[in-house]
Amino acid sequence: MKKILCIGELLIDFFTTEIQQSLIEATTFEKQAGGAPANVAAAIAKFGGNAYFCGKVGDDAFGHFLQQTLQNAGVCTEQLILDPSAPTTLAFVSREMGGERDFIFNRGADELLRIEDLHLQKLMAMDIIHFGSATALLSDPFSKTYEQLMQTLIMQNHFISFDPNYRANLWKGDTERFIEKCAPFIDAAHFIKMSSEELLLFAHTENFKEALNWATQFEDKAIAITQGAAGTIYIKNGAIIVVPSISVNAIDATGAGDAFVGAVLYELALRDTTEISQAEWVSIIEFANRVGAKVCEKVGAIEALPTLAEAKMA
Repeated sequence: MKKILCIGELLIDFFTTEIQQSLIEATTFEKQAGGAPANVAAAIAKFGGNAYFCGKVGDDAFGHFLQQTLQNAGVCTEQLILDPSAPTTLAFVSREMGGERDFIFNRGADELLRIEDLHLQKLMAMDIIHFGSATALLSDPFSKTYEQLMQTLIMQNHFISFDPNYRANLWKGDTERFIEKCAPFIDAAHFIKMSSEELLLFAHTENFKEALNWATQFEDKAIAITQGAAGTIYIKNGAIIVVPSISVNAIDATGAGDAFVGAVLYELALRDTTEISQAEWVSIIEFANRVGAKVCEKVGAIEALPTLAEAKMA
């Protein structure tokens, strides 16, 4: 099976245990491992895939907890750096109606990942590389590292996956900068997962049909527009296909999109990525929809991941 590297943030999510309470109102919180690319890696490993993680945490109790959590999930952490000079990044999360979330981030070690921290020879041995950090493109040195690594991988002909992971409260309304930062990754990626909101941003329109037409221009890419309970819109070679999801009792949507990506990459690792038919892609998206939906039934991201058997039976 192919090796899959996920690069980006690994952090502590402090979830309020009080349902439908805002961060202003909440008083009690529960610690969980989080970070979009880490969640993706955990999903891949949970299904039996070869998952590797690259990122930076603090050399503190939270950082060691996160390292242990990924290792317990079956993820290789040899490219995880524990930085004694910075604290582990923290996020405080509330759960609102339908499992939607509100975030506050306290940035720490994750934003300090530098290209010289990486063992490039080992990274080049990976088959699939996933860029899906919510924080990586916000500031240097992490942003520069992300961009430099992506350019190196293009020259090495790696399969590249990208999830923009837009968080409005992190970008503080500067959507044009977000779009500019994401553009090289959209150009380079072979598989792209977007939300409907992200699609509208990149297409520079408020008309969803126009945005879908914009996405059809990328004929060499597979694009998945996730829409929660409404399913996923799959786009490739000019075709626009709606792939339905399954019905679940949504409690917490945290990590659902990451689990979706992890499911897709797990399936891709089983195949020759240059020879995937439209029918196979639809089957992959159907499986990923089930995985994402099942995650919404429980609290947390990594802890809520279903087993491969549970996902196949859903």
